Amino acid sequence: MADTDGSLSEYERQRRANIERNEALIRELELAGLSAELGPVTTSASKRQPAHKPRPPAKKAKVPKKEESPAPRRTSARLAGLQAESELARVKAEEDYVAVQEKAKAERQRVGGDIKFEDLASDALAKLWTFDEDIDTQNEEKVIAGDIVQLRKDLSGLELFEKFEPNDIKITPERIYPIGFHPSVSKRLVLAGDKIGHLGVWDVDQVVSEDDEEYPQLYLFKVHARTISSFNFAPSVSEKVYTSSYDGSIRSVDFTTGISSEIYYGTLSGEPDAVSEIHFADQNLLYFSTLDGEVGRLDLRTPKDIIKYRLHEKKIGGFSLHPSAPHLCATASLDRSMKLWDFRKIKHARSHELQAKCLATYESRLSISCTSWNSDGGIVCNGYDDTINIFNLKDSAAWSESFTGPDELKPSRTIRHNCQTGRWVTILRAHWQQNPLDQVQKFVIGNMNRFMDVYTADGIQLARLGDANLVSAVPAACQFHPTKNWIVGGTASGKVCLYS
Repeated sequence: MADTDGSLSEYERQRRANIERNEALIRELELAGLSAELGPVTTSASKRQPAHKPRPPAKKAKVPKKEESPAPRRTSARLAGLQAESELARVKAEEDYVAVQEKAKAERQRVGGDIKFEDLASDALAKLWTFDEDIDTQNEEKVIAGDIVQLRKDLSGLELFEKFEPNDIKITPERIYPIGFHPSVSKRLVLAGDKIGHLGVWDVDQVVSEDDEEYPQLYLFKVHARTISSFNFAPSVSEKVYTSSYDGSIRSVDFTTGISSEIYYGTLSGEPDAVSEIHFADQNLLYFSTLDGEVGRLDLRTPKDIIKYRLHEKKIGGFSLHPSAPHLCATASLDRSMKLWDFRKIKHARSHELQAKCLATYESRLSISCTSWNSDGGIVCNGYDDTINIFNLKDSAAWSESFTGPDELKPSRTIRHNCQTGRWVTILRAHWQQNPLDQVQKFVIGNMNRFMDVYTADGIQLARLGDANLVSAVPAACQFHPTKNWIVGGTASGKVCLYS
């Protein structure tokens, strides 16, 4: 504030002095910057060593461009001789769009009837499906069930297939859902089904030589329009594999003739009734489950005579038959339950629907993904509650005879196991070895840390198979050979790792 005599106050004088000092400092800085632009200033600072120049970025290695099937491309109306904004240009654009949509629809369309694989020569098919007389394995040395230490040593000593790395064994183009072995012990054949209906076959002990390079012997068959959910072999019939799919069909693939035949197709309200799993009760009797909560039965001799049982209100993700008493069935459902059924005791649930007699139920906190029944009568199931549950039902066949009412099943052993696969990894499913030669009941299940875990019927872990350097993805789909201690796993990229 100014005084009445016109002089400045002490505060105002101090403020103006600060302003002048700041302006002088700014002028000096501007001159210094200008001198730096004109040339070096001879000062002590100019004698300092110049800073190191930044290292130029490393050149990226050239990656060969992956050849892909050509996508629909826009076409030039001018080069086609069409006038801009003309009616002809509009019509042509609409026709191109319709053609693209029709092509995509045709690729998803289910093919009924027989499919002939003309692209494979008959001698190649004959070579693939020719087996030596199976070795008599009954006299092989048995492992004593109580010798867990030796069994752990044997299974942990299984070696990853050395001829090719897993990244070089791409058995299917898309994500693998079911995977397993042909039951022969004289020849190692791995089969896998993928997300878009391909069935891949790997002839493990054969190679393809081309330009002084060796490649795995792989075969690929397009048998379904949608995901292959499971496959199986009829007892004592080794030349045919039966496949089920979310396109609502069940097909047989005869590798001696190269023909795939449709044996079942189901619809629900005009849409395919997706089949989730198939199992054989004997050489002719085939059971299947659907995502609508039913289990069906068909006789291959009269495939049109189909019986269906309404067992759950929600989808059945998987089921299993008792190996020595196939009238007993275990189902795993989205309704958070696993149930045991006796197909000999039938009742009418609704009009035109049959229901088997429910023997027992296990209720889970979340949905149950699968269930598997071993040759001793034990059951294993797992689901989204991150547990593996083992049920000791060795006398289940006799127990079903004395059935008096629905029982509540309680697991004899529960194992904590991460089953949160997310959207891009196949659901983890525990599978027993069907007929182990070492007489030890054991199952395998995928591990989200890129391993495969093996457990006994008592819940004792026998092995954790994997290789951090070579197995680069989760082998979510995995399976034992029916008799041999060979284990195979399949990934979301269609690649395979084999331990034997």
